[in-house]
Amino acid sequence: MKYKDTGFRAFYHHFTAIPMKENLRKALKDFPGMSDADYILTYGYIDHTAGMTLEVLAAALHTENGFRFAEGNDEVSFKIRIGDVIEDEAAYFDDENGILAERYAAKLEMLRGYDVSEEIEKTRNMTFLDGCRDETCIDDVLVCLMKDGLKTEGCWVRISGLGDHWIMGTLLNEPDQDFGYHMGETIGFFVQETEDQRYRCYCDMNPTQRITAEDLEDGSLLEAAVSAFNKERTQDHLFELLEILRDSYVWVPCIAVMSEEDQRYWDEIAQKFKDDPQGDYSELIGTEYVSKGETRLIPDILQNGDAFYFPIFSTEEAMGEYGNGFSKVQKHMLEVIPLARNNEKKPVGIVLNAFTEPFVLDAGIFEIVEKMKSRIG
Repeated sequence: MKYKDTGFRAFYHHFTAIPMKENLRKALKDFPGMSDADYILTYGYIDHTAGMTLEVLAAALHTENGFRFAEGNDEVSFKIRIGDVIEDEAAYFDDENGILAERYAAKLEMLRGYDVSEEIEKTRNMTFLDGCRDETCIDDVLVCLMKDGLKTEGCWVRISGLGDHWIMGTLLNEPDQDFGYHMGETIGFFVQETEDQRYRCYCDMNPTQRITAEDLEDGSLLEAAVSAFNKERTQDHLFELLEILRDSYVWVPCIAVMSEEDQRYWDEIAQKFKDDPQGDYSELIGTEYVSKGETRLIPDILQNGDAFYFPIFSTEEAMGEYGNGFSKVQKHMLEVIPLARNNEKKPVGIVLNAFTEPFVLDAGIFEIVEKMKSRIG
């Protein structure tokens, strides 16, 4: 059966044997048995940028009793892009007993470098996207860009992440019209079923209403956007929320950690109180203390089951009693995202107003918020 007839899932993470071509025999001379082989044993994987690829494992010989496979060569990596053999017949091996996987384990382990995020992996299993995919680069999909006053235009987008109801990716070519986005920038897009029961990817690029920094000061605009999205999870409400969040200053609860020198100073005072509770400490009243070392503010992390979340709040008041035990620091959202991304506990997302009306910004879509254009004008 030809690769073209089977679709990428038939070879993805599967062993296949493809017919030997004379131009490959010389190139594969470092693999044992290639001089006499009439087939090549390969393993299929997806290179996120180059597309569907076959890693050569060993020489193969087709006999009356089936295939015989030679030893591999773990010192040499040779790749065949699927476009070069897409019209060729291929033999597939399920390897249910794991014999091939064990035999060529070292070479397969090398391919782990091509693993992608869980979000991208999920999109590869979305069969409704198949009609929009590039034939060989299956992480690239055709997206219809739409904007009032312009014609709908199709552009290629490389998938980079996945939200609850939408997908994000990078524009691979420069649009012919001025949509306000350019090649290399990240966009979010949706999938829509058409009247003929097909699917298309689309991105509404109409500009949103401008806001001012003053509009965001009291956090009410951000809270209203969260409420609107939680009541009706539509594309418009989602992007309204993400754009407002991108421009907002939020409050981060932190634990203050003093330097060793400053800590010793206060420990000594505490010890004096402990040793002589009735002593005269009036000289401390009104005393201004200037810290001698750097005080570090460490953001708090919330835990739900095995998952960790980086908490932020629209206002100080939104923290409620939880906030009483913390120092509170106001930071721009674009400063918060790197703090969450680099936190040692690897939070799965940033949670806004965890104790009132929460919204979770999944770690997988941090990048799209960072690359959104500011609405402040």
